[in-house]
Amino acid sequence: MESTITLSRKIYGYLMEEITSGRLRMGQIIDENAIMELFRISKTPIREAIFSLENDGIIEKRGKSYFVSFIGPDEINQIFEARRELEAIAAYYAAQRIQKSELNQLSYVLKMIKKSTEEDQPADLANLNGKFHSIIAKASKNKYIEDEVNLLRLKLRIVRVTLFSSLERRSDELLEHSEIYEALVNKDAEQARALMYNHETDVWEYVNKNIIPKLYY
Repeated sequence: MESTITLSRKIYGYLMEEITSGRLRMGQIIDENAIMELFRISKTPIREAIFSLENDGIIEKRGKSYFVSFIGPDEINQIFEARRELEAIAAYYAAQRIQKSELNQLSYVLKMIKKSTEEDQPADLANLNGKFHSIIAKASKNKYIEDEVNLLRLKLRIVRVTLFSSLERRSDELLEHSEIYEALVNKDAEQARALMYNHETDVWEYVNKNIIPKLYY
């Protein structure tokens, strides 16, 4: 029999997948009874997963019910403003601290990004792009930078910004990621920071010009 902690993690993963895939949309209620029936479990692990998601800002409580959080254009811009600085400093430290095994991981992810770009697989592409950034954040060897970078990227997945931007900027993303990778290989911290800062700026500008109008207006 699975422990409550294991079940809670499973439900957390299930709800995150439902949200980031778009099956559960912003403002939609979390149906706890439906989850109980689907997994044939009690409410305890479901509530623990919900509390974790609430703590991460992914869902919010209104009255007695929980809903997928609404993230509007202003908050998206605030996230990008913070993310640009954090991702750049993560790349700066990663260039100095990255291990060979992490460089190998990045090399593999880049190959998979290229493959997904050629095969036009938007969901795979978005996940791989996120993986690329997560590896760099971890390679910074700073837990607080890593946690914040991953949380900010998670919030953007709620509104599926990364899905659209990864697909529509796929050629630019591949080139920019490849340049960042080379800076990390060369242990050029300043170049890695500058390239990441410019990359995040380009993505931010693209989202404002092309993605936000589609999502909200």
